[in-house]
Amino acid sequence: MGRRISGWSNVVERPDWRHKMVEVSILLEGGVNVESNANADTFDNSERLRESFQRLLSSGLRENEEIKIRVDTKGSYTSVLKLKSHLSSTTLALLDLDADASHRERRIEQYGLSGYEEFVFFMIQAMESWILSQPEAIEKTFEDFTRIEQSPLADDPIIKGINCESIEKPDKKLNTLLSKYFQREKGGRIKPLKYGKLNNSYSLIEKLDIDLLKGRFQDVDNLLNKIKALTLDA
Repeated sequence: MGRRISGWSNVVERPDWRHKMVEVSILLEGGVNVESNANADTFDNSERLRESFQRLLSSGLRENEEIKIRVDTKGSYTSVLKLKSHLSSTTLALLDLDADASHRERRIEQYGLSGYEEFVFFMIQAMESWILSQPEAIEKTFEDFTRIEQSPLADDPIIKGINCESIEKPDKKLNTLLSKYFQREKGGRIKPLKYGKLNNSYSLIEKLDIDLLKGRFQDVDNLLNKIKALTLDA
């Protein structure tokens, strides 16, 4: 095993001394903070969400790149902001913008992140925007559920021909789609499927295609390029 050279620098020397493995931490808005009093099921689902994001973002790196991504779910954006002094080339923040891309500079100022811009990336407008951009992934995730509507999800007017970065309240829109197209038996009754950030978001995230996300969300491409550039400096 290699050894870590410094705490937040996240650089790990390889035993052969020829290459350095760079570990990048991503402070993610989402899941639950480890210091919260959530129940065990919620913590389990938060861990699944963390793992799903970690696999998704890692899939955007070539297998031979000397980089390891470690995602750390922080719950609310305020928990991430408390750690802003740690932000660096190897400790990045991934936050919901909760608005369209034109609000980026305003949000940076509002969050007190001026001077840290190069280490902050946004899900625009939110994590669910990524999910809405790939309706085929939604259908794959819930393929074992009973369909209510048989038409392709991609043809629904909520998302058809629409830039998902422009969809307001994407979590609400996602819940509307799931309730419209899928149902399940629960407690002996047939009920429409509901969306929950800490209930089924992790299963949706793990079905996403990172290359499609890079093509549709500039911040995804920028985040991965920022991480890849670290191998040049390690």
